[in-house]
Amino acid sequence: MTDNNSNTNVQRFTLENFIRRLASRFQGRVVNVEFFCGECCKKAKGGRLTLIGRDFIELTEVDDLEIEVITFSGGDVVDTEFVDVIIIPLSQVCSVEIPEKCKDDETSD
Repeated sequence: MTDNNSNTNVQRFTLENFIRRLASRFQGRVVNVEFFCGECCKKAKGGRLTLIGRDFIELTEVDDLEIEVITFSGGDVVDTEFVDVIIIPLSQVCSVEIPEKCKDDETSD
């Protein structure tokens, strides 16, 4: 019984740390987010991380450039769509990346 409670505490602290790290390092920046949706893996590219909720994140378009959402299945691209806003459940997030070259870098020079 202690092991289950311990695992729950570790998961809770890990999620809290993840959210804290997102807020301190990634919020307001242009990011790429990899996440699962059913059997597929998706990647949202070039959205600004505008909101971090308790169990979701929200990306919005930057300078009227839509967010590219690429769907992968079996290692192949099976769909690409463009959206203005996307909300992604934190439980589905695999990674959050700051692209090497992005609008944030150009405006801060």
